[in-house]
Amino acid sequence: MKRTAVIGPGRVGTALGMGLDRAGYQIVAVAGRSQGRIDEFVRRLPGARPTTAAEAARHAELVVVCVGDDTLVDLVRHVAAADAVAEGSRWLHTSGGYGVDVLEPVRLAGAAVAACHPAQTFPDPDTGFAALPGTSWAVTADEANLGWARVLVTDLRGSPVTVPAGSRTLYHAGLTVGSNATATVVTLARDLLLGAGVTDPAQFLGPLVTTSASNAARSGAAALTGPVRRGDAGTVARQLDELRTVMPEAVDAYLALSRLALRHARRAGLDDAAAGAVAAVLDE
Repeated sequence: MKRTAVIGPGRVGTALGMGLDRAGYQIVAVAGRSQGRIDEFVRRLPGARPTTAAEAARHAELVVVCVGDDTLVDLVRHVAAADAVAEGSRWLHTSGGYGVDVLEPVRLAGAAVAACHPAQTFPDPDTGFAALPGTSWAVTADEANLGWARVLVTDLRGSPVTVPAGSRTLYHAGLTVGSNATATVVTLARDLLLGAGVTDPAQFLGPLVTTSASNAARSGAAALTGPVRRGDAGTVARQLDELRTVMPEAVDAYLALSRLALRHARRAGLDDAAAGAVAAVLDE
């Protein structure tokens, strides 16, 4: 059993701690800034000793760092400066946008390093833990460390996908749009349906959004439907007029999304005349 420390016991860190525990790893220490989150982590994993980040790392064979992007660099530097990196230990962080460069201080101190990001949403630890099986992970490491990083992902019942270090920011931007932007758009759609008197928006949006997202992930612009894709400029104009009256704060978002949809619709074969008519409405 690998003696494992988790630094950052938030939703991701707690879910991964649960997953590693289930896979036979020994979770021996936890460190974080929120006492409430530490207490919640220990409630689920009572073998974990609450301590500082440096002490958590000092005697661990595996250190899993699940802190925010803006905290990661300083935290790694702090632990390395405290001479708390165990020789031969393995370190990974779960940031989507960073590669292994941010772990350079602990690598220089004798640790093996990798970046392993789960392409999954973690609304809470239990939901995130339940979603781990089958989740794809972006794994970035040098050739010497790629093997153990991929094994760790498979131990969590995930699917490792190698992503080059130079592509991590663009990769993460894609996921940010695909997940966070989608959730934002669906929230807007929900507000519109509530405004239309629909008391249970999920009844409509659940199947529609799930199918639309799945089709788009598989087929790209070819999966686009709706009035912009059909070139129904009149429908787009009526919807804009209604929004300007009942929900003016949604107009800018509707315009931005429709312009992006129009670009995709052109790629999918919308003829120039229809596309021009829709563009004229959006530019009025």
